[in-house]
Amino acid sequence: MSRFSLSAIALGLGLAFGSLFVPPVSAQAPSEAAETALWDSVKDSRDPAEIQTYLDRFPSGIFAPLARIRLRNLQGGGTAAPATGSNTLPQQSSTASALTSESIIREVQDRLYNLNYQIATRNGRMNDQTREAIRQWQTNVKQPVTGDVSVAQLALLRSARLPTNWGALAYYSKGASSTVWNRPTREIAEQEALAACRKNAGAPCQVLSVANKICGALGFYNAVVSGRQHWGAYASVRPTLGQATDHALSECRRQAKQPNACGVRTTVCADGSHQR
Repeated sequence: MSRFSLSAIALGLGLAFGSLFVPPVSAQAPSEAAETALWDSVKDSRDPAEIQTYLDRFPSGIFAPLARIRLRNLQGGGTAAPATGSNTLPQQSSTASALTSESIIREVQDRLYNLNYQIATRNGRMNDQTREAIRQWQTNVKQPVTGDVSVAQLALLRSARLPTNWGALAYYSKGASSTVWNRPTREIAEQEALAACRKNAGAPCQVLSVANKICGALGFYNAVVSGRQHWGAYASVRPTLGQATDHALSECRRQAKQPNACGVRTTVCADGSHQR
């Protein structure tokens, strides 16, 4: 009889720091906060001078494209309609939903995936997992948590810097595991780790990914209790290797049938620092 708990990885869901997953998205920098505050104060104004005030201060800002559209409308210039299927948004309020086409939904899914949020399907169709990833991103960047993406939030999402260094930890409940690091994309890291793990396990594996300097660890135990074999794998992602190791072990000891049998099976940091 086997036992495999996924509670420590929460099925890979991209939870905010303090639970399993720490997406590599930071809160707004002070300049971004100042820009957002100014834009919020003028975005609904009917005075072109107030919109121009924002553009004068932030000519290349996150909301600059929206501001120019708004300014042209106020001055009577109007805008051309976007081409069908384009990711260019039609003229609309910055608070309106940006999720108006499959191409934009797919773009949001791709960007959230590449910011290390849990997005299993990227097909341009909204689903519960995509809305949960949006909520987690909104929480992390201190935006209103709605599960929808406004026009202004889409501009913010598009401006986010994507990680360029990735690692992954793939594992099977009975102990098989594989790690990779210093890969250019999340998709490459996950595919390589999963392929190697499946070869070792002879069965499908779970995978978690790490980006930039984030680290992961796998706690594992294998023990006979009351004449029955038990095992479990408990994966964790944290900002540092020590934190990831401690959390993986604590989850293993908390849930294992024989806590003193827990140990660290493997570790990984996206930049390879786990080897130092």
